[in-house]
Amino acid sequence: MEPWLLLALAIFAVPQSYALIRFPCSQLVTERFDPLVTPGIVSPHLHQIVGGVSSE
Repeated sequence: MEPWLLLALAIFAVPQSYALIRFPCSQLVTERFDPLVTPGIVSPHLHQIVGGVSSE
């Protein structure tokens, strides 16, 4: 079997993951902003900043 075909089969055999983290504290902001990865444009992923009363 061709090596590229084995690689393609291995990639499609790996299950996908969708992760979510939940915190029991106040949410300060939810933004599609990442100045390190995509500076100045909308990020392809979401950031949620959470914290207590003292972090406002």
